[in-house]
Amino acid sequence: MKKFFRIALVISLVCIVAAGGYHFLRPATGADIPSVFVHGYSGWGEYDEKYKSIPYWGLTQAEDVKKMFDRWGQDVYMPSVGPHSSAWDRACEVYAEITGTRVDYGEAHSKKCGHERFGRDYSGRALIPDFTWDNEHPVNLVGHSFGGTTARVLLDLLADGSSEEIAATGEDTSPLFKGGNTGMVFSLSIIASPSNGADFLNIPAKEEDDSSISRQSAGYDAYLDQFGIESDENTTEQSATEAMDKVGFYEHCDSAVNDMLVDRACAMNSGIELQPNVYYFCYYGCRTSKDASGASVPTDKMSRYLKGRAIAIGGFSGQTPGSYSVGYGDAKETFTVPKQSLDEEWQPNDGLVNVVSAYCPYHLDASGNRVYDEHTEYSGTGAAQPGVWNILPEFDQDHYGFIGGIYSEDIRDVRQIYKDMHERMDALRLPSS
Repeated sequence: MKKFFRIALVISLVCIVAAGGYHFLRPATGADIPSVFVHGYSGWGEYDEKYKSIPYWGLTQAEDVKKMFDRWGQDVYMPSVGPHSSAWDRACEVYAEITGTRVDYGEAHSKKCGHERFGRDYSGRALIPDFTWDNEHPVNLVGHSFGGTTARVLLDLLADGSSEEIAATGEDTSPLFKGGNTGMVFSLSIIASPSNGADFLNIPAKEEDDSSISRQSAGYDAYLDQFGIESDENTTEQSATEAMDKVGFYEHCDSAVNDMLVDRACAMNSGIELQPNVYYFCYYGCRTSKDASGASVPTDKMSRYLKGRAIAIGGFSGQTPGSYSVGYGDAKETFTVPKQSLDEEWQPNDGLVNVVSAYCPYHLDASGNRVYDEHTEYSGTGAAQPGVWNILPEFDQDHYGFIGGIYSEDIRDVRQIYKDMHERMDALRLPSS
């Protein structure tokens, strides 16, 4: 009996050592590096007090996504960026938060858009503790809604830089604008992102109720220091909006709203290149179906908070202006582009974003023809391809559902989305492995 016990003990120890050795020696994967989740328009992140009570990535029903990934052994971080700011400004903020530096919006960009060059200083309070972000130590970028556009612009700046910023400030140029840093991003995933714009901005808005709790609760932060708009514990969303109106924020053409205009979004896409060694994933959903009239109407599972907007998008037909503006005052420029028909193809939606916009980024050629980014239909299993969009099958999710939902019945489905995302990252080997 004692002999049997000794043999069993030896076998157990061998198994434990072998398992530990495999874990220690296994090839590094995408799940072994930090993941940075960028919130969408009107969202919030870890630097906001609100995140403690209502995590943007989890919302009111699902568990905090950060805690989910913690259980799976993957580190994720949620930066806080301007809820209403442009993709450029938000990208600069994500960069400063990860590197633990002061936000630099770029001299050329800031002068053109009429705001201060520098923003908040994150020295000593970097988003990812004890982390050096460089080409040897990459991150995964994940963006929901306009956070996806933000992530795409950030990667493009890291890879290609900005010749305008280098010309404006020379040696004083932020490393963000110098380019040559494609290796700082291992993968980029966009979720329900308005890559080609959102046509709800073309639909006349109904008067909104400003008495909602979210607009009246204190502690709101608009992250618009560059425009001279400060926030404190007494700031509400309503008072921040009033401050934005006072400085003519939207007249500067440097906002998320401006970047989400269909004409502007497609023009931006023409300057954003896919990087050959980065893995790209696209998640998109739809919760509308055609009714007898041919309009797209919300299904029963659509969040009631989105149904009104979904109906408006699903029944809208029109045309883009064929132009967009960038800059402020004497520096403002207006560009003419081919007009696009916002017809029945644009009507299926997730409650906020058109399916045709969330599916895959495209731009227009000189004749107005669509030129899609290189992409492939991806089942979600098996090997993903780098340098192209791996587009997952359409999800039965609305816009809020992807991040947990507001009084949603899809909690189990949402958790599975992120569990699958984790496993997908864990199946990708890092180049140095």
